[in-house]
Amino acid sequence: MRVELSAAELREPTWPDGVRVRSFGPGDAQALHSLLEHGYRRGGGSVAAFETWLVAMTTDEEFDPQLWFIAESEGMLVGAVLCWTSAFVKDVVVHESWRRRGLAEALLLRAFNALAARGATSVELKVEAENENAVRLYERLGMQVVERL
Repeated sequence: MRVELSAAELREPTWPDGVRVRSFGPGDAQALHSLLEHGYRRGGGSVAAFETWLVAMTTDEEFDPQLWFIAESEGMLVGAVLCWTSAFVKDVVVHESWRRRGLAEALLLRAFNALAARGATSVELKVEAENENAVRLYERLGMQVVERL
């Protein structure tokens, strides 16, 4: 799916109460990996074993920790959006106890704004068509299907 970015369409995220958002730091790796494992345990994606994942992600030429947005509440990671420098959203994950509060939407808007500030004119991601909740979220944010595999 893809969204075309323009200043008129960009809006600031509204964060759920008690959520603080920041960029990824090395100390976040284990908790982020655990959140991804938890988020993908019923499908919708997958994550490699921790050491393999960490090396693959952080040595990728498109990795920039400033484009990995971490949401936390009371010291716990509750959501994240991981973007590549090519304006591609690699992962979006929200802990199930934080779903339906607008956190995924806020994280994506934060990512869209950051990528637009870097000159991106569009943002893309992949999603399983059967993941209807995710598809609805992305469509609400202006994303459109560009290819089906």
